[in-house]
Formats: sequence, structure tokens, C-alpha cells
Amino acid sequence: PRRLLVGAPWDGDGQGDVYKCRVGPPNATCAKANLGSAAPWLVPFPGHSVHLGMTLLDSKDGGFVACAPLWSQECGTSLFSTGICARLDGDLRPVGTIAPTAQRCSTYMDIVIVLDGSNSIYPWYEVQNFLSNILSKFFIGPGQIQV
Repeated sequence: PRRLLVGAPWDGDGQGDVYKCRVGPPNATCAKANLGSAAPWLVPFPGHSVHLGMTLLDSKDGGFVACAPLWSQECGTSLFSTGICARLDGDLRPVGTIAPTAQRCSTYMDIVIVLDGSNSIYPWYEVQNFLSNILSKFFIGPGQIQV
């Protein structure tokens, strides 16, 4: 019989889950994976939403992978997401987890600004305003632009 996988990322108080449904016959039923109770290690932070089932991938061994983003990281104008994935067999049994690695922002440049105290540039508050305006245009942080 043909089956359809349905991700339900908001099921179970935001933990998410996956359903496997029969396709075709009237009154077809769906089986729930119950990922939260069957595999409690998939919820790394109890009480937090995980949203498993947001992404579903087919696996070569007849099973599938259900993924959930956990957090996002801003990297300049890009947004990288990381999370956790559960590997399930064809009978909806969890057989392992996959934790995608966090993507690291690449350093765009290093900026060095040298100002002396000789008082040749004045008034000093205008220099501070100028530097503040320029630096506010850059994405400064660990692994990004360093000043």
C-alpha cells in the first residue's frame, strides 16, 4: 500500500511529530510517530518548542529523517539555522539523531583605526560621531568584522 508522510511541527505542545498515512482507501488511518515520548532525547531543552517534522527527508533504507530548527544565527545579512534531526525507520521507530553543525560566519575584514591625542583633530565630539556613524554600517562581532 502507498503511504504518505505528514509533518506536524506544532503537534504535541510545539514538540512536533510525524504521521504516516495510507493513501487511497476511504477512512484511511494515520499512524503517529510519538517522537516526544518514543525518543525523549530529541527534545534537548524540556519545555521549549522544537517543531520536529518541519522538514522531512527520504532515507535510502526505507525510513526517513524528520528535522526541526532550534535556533538561528545572524551572519551579516544572512541567517543560518541549526537544529536537530531524527532518523526513523519505515515503522516510525526512532533509530538515531543527527545534529547539523552550526555554520560559522566568515570574517569579512579586520579594521584598524588609529587616532592620536595630539589635538590636531578637533572638536573631538565630531570625530567620535564620525567614527560611530561609520562603524554602525558594519556587522561587527565574533567571526565577522573585527575593529
